[in-house]
Amino acid sequence: MDWSRAKTILIWAFLLLDLFLGYQVYQTRFSHWQSPLAVQADRWDIEMYLNQQNISLEADVPQETPAMTYLDAEYAGINAIGLQEIPGIQVTMEKMALAARLDPPLQIRGQFTPGELLRQLGPRMLYADQYTADLYQSSQGRLLYWQTYKKLPLFVAPLEIYLEDGAVLGYRQTYLNLRSQGASRQVISPYTAIRSLVDKRIITPGERIESVRLGYYGSYDADVQVLAPVWRIIHDGKQHFVNAFTGALERPLVTSKS
Repeated sequence: MDWSRAKTILIWAFLLLDLFLGYQVYQTRFSHWQSPLAVQADRWDIEMYLNQQNISLEADVPQETPAMTYLDAEYAGINAIGLQEIPGIQVTMEKMALAARLDPPLQIRGQFTPGELLRQLGPRMLYADQYTADLYQSSQGRLLYWQTYKKLPLFVAPLEIYLEDGAVLGYRQTYLNLRSQGASRQVISPYTAIRSLVDKRIITPGERIESVRLGYYGSYDADVQVLAPVWRIIHDGKQHFVNAFTGALERPLVTSKS
């Protein structure tokens, strides 16, 4: 028998076995990570941890961890020619937005939801059906919406509607052209994102976690900007964005609730 050849075959066999077993372990862990039961376990762990830290979780936390991609976003402006032809609307193009003033103001008919308000404004606005309301950051005189991609908000593309005495005075709108980038990946649990902020002492003892929402975020330093999936976490009126792939903090942005 050729013992040298047999030894080589055995070495390769063990290497292949190790690779196979490693793959099985990876699959098991990945399946557990995707499982709703794993998210539920994260919830129980973080609730105990927050209680120990004297931090109150008052938000409705999403339980889904969908597969998402990065987005290429480009601000190409809004074609306002059609709007300018509508009587009673004055349009101004700003650097990153379109500002519209209604003259006379649009009287709101009866009780309305944020969606109903957009429907009433529809003839005086472009892409109205592509925005979702952010009631948490809205106020009596200003309703805030975000442009959406697959029903998730882009926290860099706002639509602000200005109200007074039951009438719409005008709005300011940013609209981005979007395309997905790369292969989709499942996002981390929102509880993992919350814990990362607590561990970094960004959320501190005695604070309240008021809102947790999945969306996209990025800053504009170039003509085409990459937006990352993020968990937006609002605590005591401050907001932070946690990268939903890596768990890293997306720019140390802190703003107060208006």
